[in-house]
Amino acid sequence: MKFKKLFLSLGLATALLAGGCAKQEKQSQPVLNKTQVIKKAQKSFKSGEATQTVILGTDTDKQKVSTKATFGGNPTVFHINYQTTSNGKTQTSEEWADHSNHLYINGQSSWYKAKLDQVTGHTYADLLDSIMHNEMLIDPPAKLTDAYKMKRKGNTYTLTANLKDKKIMQQAVDPVFITDTQSPKQQKVYRQLEKAGKFQSMTVKLVVKNQKMTSFSYHVNLKVGKLMKFTVSQSYNNMGSQDFLKIPTNALNGKPLPKAKPKKK
Repeated sequence: MKFKKLFLSLGLATALLAGGCAKQEKQSQPVLNKTQVIKKAQKSFKSGEATQTVILGTDTDKQKVSTKATFGGNPTVFHINYQTTSNGKTQTSEEWADHSNHLYINGQSSWYKAKLDQVTGHTYADLLDSIMHNEMLIDPPAKLTDAYKMKRKGNTYTLTANLKDKKIMQQAVDPVFITDTQSPKQQKVYRQLEKAGKFQSMTVKLVVKNQKMTSFSYHVNLKVGKLMKFTVSQSYNNMGSQDFLKIPTNALNGKPLPKAKPKKK
């Protein structure tokens, strides 16, 4: 009987020690600093969703162009949904882009295939630079890293920054101006507005949870003239959700995009 009690006591003690070790192990996860948080976020960049947005207008009238790109797979492919809103009307389009610089366009009744740069004015390499290798996250300027203020709640780290550095703001809007476009003319309009505008401010937010990035976003504000406002944004979420993304077969089998007929003089 005494042996049985001793055995039970030893078993209970072992369980308590094991539980204590597990608890201690859980609590011993090292606290990260700003640089470490940024590096953890950079390692999360394999797949996810990115949204680029350009908004131009006054307090009463706005025009909005947005690109939502789901990215992933090996090699990386992009599932792109464009949306343009102006004068209360919205136009949308669905496309896929691959590493061969091909663009697959949903024509509602059938899919079409064309060269990405010929239709949009930007290339597959531009998409990679803009979305997968965005400088604000992958190689942030020292002034942005210094400006970050960090808050920690358990294993969740939130970095926020407010900047008014023109050079950094120009770097931030550049990839959006290149790939948030459906035609070469659209990029020219963005550049003209940038030249006429005045950079005012930029906000940045990075969230890392359990050592992986959950979201990243930045917004750049410009003023054009006395009344016009110009906002340029890029954001990321659902990281790691599209590692096996593939272009559907019906899109890959798309017909050659018909060439536009020349206008009569």
